[in-house]
Amino acid sequence: MNTFLQLLISALLVSSLYSLVAVGFTMYVGVINLANFSHGDTCVLGTFLMMPLFLYATKLGWISASTGLVILILIILLIFLTGLWGAAIYTILVKPLLAAPRLILLLATVAAGQVIREAIRVIYPNGSNPQVFPKLLPSGSLNLSGITLGYDSLTIIFLTIICILSLNFIIQKTKMGVAMRAVSQNADVAQMMGINIEQTIISVFVIGSALAGMAGILNGSYYGITKFNLGSNLGIKGFSAAVIGGLGDFKGAIVGGVLLGFIEVFAAAYIPNGSQYQDVFSFLAVIAFLIFRPSGILGEKIFEKV
Repeated sequence: MNTFLQLLISALLVSSLYSLVAVGFTMYVGVINLANFSHGDTCVLGTFLMMPLFLYATKLGWISASTGLVILILIILLIFLTGLWGAAIYTILVKPLLAAPRLILLLATVAAGQVIREAIRVIYPNGSNPQVFPKLLPSGSLNLSGITLGYDSLTIIFLTIICILSLNFIIQKTKMGVAMRAVSQNADVAQMMGINIEQTIISVFVIGSALAGMAGILNGSYYGITKFNLGSNLGIKGFSAAVIGGLGDFKGAIVGGVLLGFIEVFAAAYIPNGSQYQDVFSFLAVIAFLIFRPSGILGEKIFEKV
């Protein structure tokens, strides 16, 4: 039982990271019907922006003086910077291609992700090599009846819940959220009702990229390492979670992230040599959903009149 509960905590940790990435994907798809495949690379961009910020704060002596407060400020700054990056992606890349076929726009986001990876690799010192990421999360652990609860794991789960609840509040209770839901249902009618379409889409890119930045630094801080090409894996896992839950469905992205995280952790634990093939099991689950439930767990079938 202790082993099972320990695996449960690990599964919740992995699910939290996947859910943060998946929520960003589902916002893009839900509002403008776009799978932004540079989203995973935005996660890694967040880690490579955080490292020089942390180094600069350390040289100034701020980290040792008031570590917790400074780290909180750095995280908020990083979220702001990745949000600005999301606005730039929309303005420079997406907006000029909105009228183009979605395949063209999708390929453009794939190219943007490649640009991010290569820019990090070339510009950052020794960018081709794995980089040691600073420890931003609390160290130590809590032992309850033989179950070890790391403070870093609990912090990641707690912050993910806060982010999801905050985003749900924005979507359900604010004018911005009403505008997002209106544009998602029918952009033309929403514009006729006075909703600023461009401002709404920019908000989606800012929020989605900010969540990606948060996911990136939480992932880097927990594992203690980051690399220029890790975004591909994070992006694929986040997109897979969104597909499992139902593309365009906010709650579905969370459900998909949780399910994908549990499949990986428990398959690695209970299947012989499962740790070597945990990615295989998670993608087999995605294939199964695409075959038997292509709309996802919470997705709805859309019938089109001919």
